[in-house]
Amino acid sequence: MRRFRLARKSHFGAAIALLLAGVPAAASACSICIGFPGKTDADYLVEADCVVLARESAQNPFTFAPQETLKGHYDDSEIGLLADSKTRRILRANPDRWVILVQDARRGPWRSLGIVTKPYLSVARRIVVMLSDSGRPATAQQRWEFFLPLFGHGDSRVQQLAYLEMGRAPYQVIKRLGRIASRDDWMPMLTDPRYFEWRPLAILLLAQSEQPQDNQRVLDAFHSAHRFGITTNLAAWAAAAIEVESESTIRFIEDEYFCRAQSSAEELEAITTSLSMHGSQQVPERQDRIVAGYRVLLQHHPQFAPQVADDLHAWKRSELTDVLAAIQASETELVSAGKQSIQRYLRAVASAKESALAHD
Repeated sequence: MRRFRLARKSHFGAAIALLLAGVPAAASACSICIGFPGKTDADYLVEADCVVLARESAQNPFTFAPQETLKGHYDDSEIGLLADSKTRRILRANPDRWVILVQDARRGPWRSLGIVTKPYLSVARRIVVMLSDSGRPATAQQRWEFFLPLFGHGDSRVQQLAYLEMGRAPYQVIKRLGRIASRDDWMPMLTDPRYFEWRPLAILLLAQSEQPQDNQRVLDAFHSAHRFGITTNLAAWAAAAIEVESESTIRFIEDEYFCRAQSSAEELEAITTSLSMHGSQQVPERQDRIVAGYRVLLQHHPQFAPQVADDLHAWKRSELTDVLAAIQASETELVSAGKQSIQRYLRAVASAKESALAHD
């Protein structure tokens, strides 16, 4: 089993360059996985001025004393964190475990990243060396390359770090990851209640499967969400269904969500998010179909005009200027920022047409 695991890990590592090939370093994070924490342990380690390993102080029980500095220089400032009874018991019973403490600035307050195991500590050491000690912040590309091999790590906290990092990755990276990662590496996110908030990432990975039963599971889950009015993870299931069966899913969205007055704002927001993510992939035929779907959306729910205008502006599409201009001139209630989005789009289209005529 260990030999197989090592062989798979080697194959996975060799596939990383292929997985990242062609993905712009500035590519936007997956809009459906944004529910992840604003800052992760990796962020705290990368951004910290000082990182230390600590244990309970021998002189002052219930307080921490640094044992090793992983990054920066310990300034001898007081660590105003409580070493509670549970932490003390665990540390005393496990000499090979530590608490990682980080400090954002000299003489600043300390934050605990909790008790860590040897595997986690090994990764933490590499993070502070490879991602934060180079004199400049690591690029998104460098972070993907660092965390991708950890996606199926045996230590749960290390695995969670990789999950969190991939939740920020562009959809192009997630799609390719779904085709090379072992199901064992991400299936817990889809089935284990502990990973419920991370389920959208697992749903998007499931959509990359070539197994008919997985494809059917995606479609059944999406249609079930519609049937029972479920909005939890609706954006992810809709995006996955579009990945599995693009045309029929978008047609279903038009008929059963956009054309139905009963559709809730939350449902429409989730569905629009899924379409927006796919449209941003710049796949011409799919983007054409999504723009056509947006026309149906605006006919029945003109309040979504600002979101549509933002997408069309980013995609450099001019097909819906007539619809958006009509909504702009109508009595549709839009917030000020929404009106500005439409105006910006209409001005950009007009400017592009003028420029094209000037060059003819």
